[in-house]
Amino acid sequence: MRRAVAVTLLAVLAMPAAALAHASPRSGGARYSKPEVKTLKCGTGEQTSCPRGYVLRLSGENLAQTRTVIFLGARGSRDDRRARPEAASPHRVLVTVPASARSGRLRVLAADSAAAGPRLRVLPPAVAPPATAPVAALPGVFPVQGAHDYGSEINRFGGPRRHQGQDVLAACGTPLVAALAGQVTLTRFHARAGNYVVIKADDGTSQAYMHLLAPAAVEQGQRVSAGQPLGQVGQTGAASACHLHFELWTAPGWHEGGEPVDPLALLQAWDTPR
Repeated sequence: MRRAVAVTLLAVLAMPAAALAHASPRSGGARYSKPEVKTLKCGTGEQTSCPRGYVLRLSGENLAQTRTVIFLGARGSRDDRRARPEAASPHRVLVTVPASARSGRLRVLAADSAAAGPRLRVLPPAVAPPATAPVAALPGVFPVQGAHDYGSEINRFGGPRRHQGQDVLAACGTPLVAALAGQVTLTRFHARAGNYVVIKADDGTSQAYMHLLAPAAVEQGQRVSAGQPLGQVGQTGAASACHLHFELWTAPGWHEGGEPVDPLALLQAWDTPR
């Protein structure tokens, strides 16, 4: 008996300090911060329903390690649909409602645990003509400071793939500047968007700049002026060519209840021959 106790004590003493720090006296195992989803908000502004293809925001606690969001649908697993987050932070997850998702509860899978979320009513994809940015209302600076073009139909706003912005094709390394003054609300890397930065203007609208060559030259919370350097055109993320993917969102901003609008007319108004 004494020998068994001695062996057990030696095993505990040999555990890494990090493991001991997370050990739970009750369970004898590791203690992790379990994710918790408290509220939902669709890009339409609704809190209990969201159309397929729209971005849904999950708010709560301990969400930074979210790897997958499961749309559970009805009973059973046959209509469960999984989606990877667009972005994740301790208190927020952004995820696009899958095209074949059904109404039901959500489930969040994190690195070491899982949690059930509220029920979501999944709606058919919204069908509406794309909104267009008011050209006269937003004087600004053309963001790509070099030779460029607007590509073809696949680079336009909307279309079958629900493109939420306008692509501006330019050589990698072409200087990129802020089109409008405002405050930097996000500067991150995403598997699809690559290096990207989001700026909220004083009127509550947002601009998003994606596929930057390197992390943005500005920081979250920083105030920027129109024409201030943000970085360079790149091909990071899911980009097949060097270009800027530019999005413009109505107030209250990017994935904060605003809506994406077609920025092409506005870009063309800012664009001047070089």
